Amino acid sequence: MKPVPQREAQASTPTHVSSTNLRRRRFLLALGAGTATAAAAAAPVAPPVEATTTPTDETSQGYRVTDHVRDYYASTRL
Repeated sequence: MKPVPQREAQASTPTHVSSTNLRRRRFLLALGAGTATAAAAAAPVAPPVEATTTPTDETSQGYRVTDHVRDYYASTRL
């Protein structure tokens, strides 16, 4: 009887990547980067907002916990 030659185990991942795949990846990367750059360039730039101070109202009592606020806090507890 002749010995049966054993097959070598094939790797599950290819040892090389086709050049078409690399070109496609580069194209998609450039397309995404170009789109993001174009969107950033087209976005309107808002002028800086000047800080204004409003006079405090002497009648204001500030933050107060009322019944409806307590109800809301109770509804958010787990």
